Amino acid sequence: MPSLLAVLASAIWGSSDFVGATLSKRRPSTAVVFLGVVLATTVLLLGIPLVHPPFGAYQWYGVAAGTGGAIALACFYKAMAAGPMSLVAPLSATSAAIPVLWSIARGGTVDLLQGFGIMVAFIGVVLASGPELREGSLVSRSTLLYTLASAIGFGLYYIFFALGSATSVYGTLLSQRIAGALILAPVALRGLNRGKSLVNGLQWSPKIATLFVFNSLGDVAANGIYGIATRHAGHNLPVVMALSGLYPVVSTVLAWALLKERLRAVQNVGIFAALVGVLLLNA
Repeated sequence: MPSLLAVLASAIWGSSDFVGATLSKRRPSTAVVFLGVVLATTVLLLGIPLVHPPFGAYQWYGVAAGTGGAIALACFYKAMAAGPMSLVAPLSATSAAIPVLWSIARGGTVDLLQGFGIMVAFIGVVLASGPELREGSLVSRSTLLYTLASAIGFGLYYIFFALGSATSVYGTLLSQRIAGALILAPVALRGLNRGKSLVNGLQWSPKIATLFVFNSLGDVAANGIYGIATRHAGHNLPVVMALSGLYPVVSTVLAWALLKERLRAVQNVGIFAALVGVLLLNA
């Protein structure tokens, strides 16, 4: 069951990221992310009387997850703005290796077949993100540093969220979202009193509002499912961590299916490799 939940979390994460990227094409990405975090935080706060989550020191893990995730996202967008997506996205996707290695170091176990499956799935995620290493695709050192920072931040996010979820998934979600909102607020709301903040001038329609709600609450749902999966994974935690990192593959497939984006040969190989990895991990 934890493995199935991890795959479901990846599917929802990938769908949510696809919608978020679509919304960000004509709108400031920071504003989209910030408003999504605010909506999610509001919903979680309203749910406190119904859920009664425990409050305690474990929520610092949620704060760390929210901080790491927000900084990672900011670095990722900075790198994407300065360098080619075909290089930045695959390098950032290597973040999936960090929680897997951490879970193995903590006593998680994998057999030979699962270990091979993790390796194949990891390679598939990187390839599905569309790497294009060739002359003319060189980027500056600062772009590579931003990309590295985003990969580390996303990887740490997985770890801290799993640690907090061991006590309470809901409480960790709440503290994570609050921390993310506080970190993003200064950037998104800067110049609000002069009518020049990032959140001003966003045009809305029923379709855009629906996509926005799905992006925001879908991400929360994926986080919650991931937390439940890691909480019940036991020694199978490395497998759960690996399966939770397949979301870039889902985003790539959705872009192909819905936006008719052409996939390069390397991306097709990556998607196939990721599917093989999933089969091996669940064999």
